[in-house]
This record gives sequence, structure tokens and C-alpha cells, in this order.
Amino acid sequence: MPNQKVELIDTDQIDFDPENPRFYRLNNAHSVSAVIEEMLDDESVQDLMLSIGQKGYFPGEPLLVIKEGNRYTVIEGNRRLAAVKLLNGEVSPPSRRKNSIVTIQSEAAVTPPKQLPCLINENRRDVLRYLGYRHITGIKEWDSLSKAKYLAQLREEFYADLDDAAQMRSLSKDIGSRPDYVAQLLTALKLYIRAEDKNFFGLPIESKDVEFSLITTALSYNDISNWLGLESRKDISMPALKEENLKRAFAWMFSKDQQGNTILGESRKLKDLAAVVQSTDAIEVLEETGRLSEAYLYTDGPQMALENALDQAIKNTRIVWNMLPKTKPLTSGHLDKAIDLFDEIKSIRNHIREKLED
Repeated sequence: MPNQKVELIDTDQIDFDPENPRFYRLNNAHSVSAVIEEMLDDESVQDLMLSIGQKGYFPGEPLLVIKEGNRYTVIEGNRRLAAVKLLNGEVSPPSRRKNSIVTIQSEAAVTPPKQLPCLINENRRDVLRYLGYRHITGIKEWDSLSKAKYLAQLREEFYADLDDAAQMRSLSKDIGSRPDYVAQLLTALKLYIRAEDKNFFGLPIESKDVEFSLITTALSYNDISNWLGLESRKDISMPALKEENLKRAFAWMFSKDQQGNTILGESRKLKDLAAVVQSTDAIEVLEETGRLSEAYLYTDGPQMALENALDQAIKNTRIVWNMLPKTKPLTSGHLDKAIDLFDEIKSIRNHIREKLED
């Protein structure tokens, strides 16, 4: 690339790259409107439009393109191309963004370019490794799903004839990382693709709902990897994958209730989930209640769960008792709740007593 000549190409002759790793979630990466909407949502294109509209386009960073027929496809520079095409009116924004884009266009101090500096490459392969330097080890870092998709492209393009271990070593050198990290990303990608191919098992999940980094992090817990049927977090081929458990994992991590909450909640709760999946009782409770904190109580078995729950109830009751002298005035509402509490405790005592007397 250093010896290539920069050429100015009309923006209406340059297309977005449907194989760009960042567009992997799109239902139709060949749709210009879908790409523009994705860019505006996730790629801070409006900020770039403002900069170009006020200061002009910086020519020192040409787009990297390949020629396909009579047109060009941008391999590196999709975000810049989107900003310019929106500024010069070549493409239209989605309706929900129209007002803000029109405002940026009208306030532009510099006429937006209709040509952009480009370096023309013979094929995609020539650019792939540069993308890794820029977006994995460089300053414009991709999200974990884009990284995984890019690694899969590299693996297929350059290392398909090597065994898995050699592939991981080669890929890790390409991106300046460890082979085990590369394998973990690719394993997570395989799980994601399997779920996506199954239409997320009929769950109320769309691609945008899946936080890919959660899958990657989950694989760091051996108990979760083993429960999924994987030999380890680096089991890319996944011959013994348990799809029913993968479905459960996606349901717990990504299905949302009416308030927009998932059963897992936060990534730090993966530690609790790793304990839950080791207990049939705990899994059953999680399936019945949808409450991870309650299911976690069963990870040491039902007897210990009951004992811990009773201990916690005693502690909470003592807290209530200590609050009574400080609460003035006490109300009839307080009394009603105390009566309900008394009835619940009495029912628990009577149930245990009856079972012991049987």
C-alpha cells in the first residue's frame, strides 16, 4: 500500500462494503438505507458530519477500496463515506434522523466533497490484515463481535489449510494477542451463529438484543462451557454442543421482560449463573421463577437453600424489630403488614412441624 497512488473517485461510484464485520448484525448489509441507519446509530457519523461540514474533509487519510466491475467498494472508510454521502445529499437518512441531518447540512460552512481520495487495491485480501491493525490493535477499536467476525474472515482467507492450533497462533500474531483469546472469540462467534441460524430458538430475541461480549465472558467460566457441552472455552468445532442448554443460556442472558430486564441482569452475575448450571435443582428454580438470586440459593441443594433462606428471614425480622423504636408514628398499614408476616411465618412453622411429625 505505501507505493500506491491516491486517486480521487466520485462518491456516487463508491459502495459500502456488505462484508464489513461491523455490519454483521444487519438483516441486509447490501441495503444502503440499513447501513446508513446502523452508522447513525452506532458509529458517531453525525459527529463526523459536523467536523467535515465545518472544517472540510481531511485528504491525508484516503479510503481503501477495491474495484468491482465499473464501481468501487470501500473496505476501510465506511464511516467517512457515510458522512460525506449524507452531507452532499447523495443518500437520505432514516425519517427519525431527518431533522438533525438537515440541520447539519444547512449549517455546513464548507461545501461537502463529491469526490474522495482513495487507494485502489486489487482484492479484499490485500486490505484484511491492515484492518486488524487499525481496528483490533489500533486506535479505532471494534466491538467484540466485529473482532470475531474479522478473525473468522482472516482464518478462512489465509489459514484454512492449517490445523486449529496453528490457525490460532497465526491469528494471534496478526492481531497482537494470545491464541487462547482468539480461540475464545471464535468459539463465542460459533455459538452466536448457531443461535442466529436457529432464529434464536424461537425466543423473543433479535440480533441487536445480543450483547456478544457476554457470550465471550461466559465462556471464561468452565462450569458454563462444560454445561454447554464444550471441552473448553476454545472448543471452536463444538462437536458435543448441547443446543437445549444454549437456548436456555440465550433466554437467561438476552430475553427481556416488559421492563427491559433480563434474568442475568449484569455480567458480574455470570459467576452466580456458573454455579446455578451445576445444580439440577437450581436450574429448575431458575426456569420456574426467572430469579437468578433465588436459584442461586439452591446451588448447595434444597436443604441448605432452605436453611440459608430461614437465616436471612431471621436477620430481616431483627432489622424490622430494631426499626420499630425509631419509626414514629406507626400506622395501620404497618400493622397489616406485620399481621401478614406473622401469618406467613406461622404457616412455615406449621408446615415444617407437620412434616417432622409424619
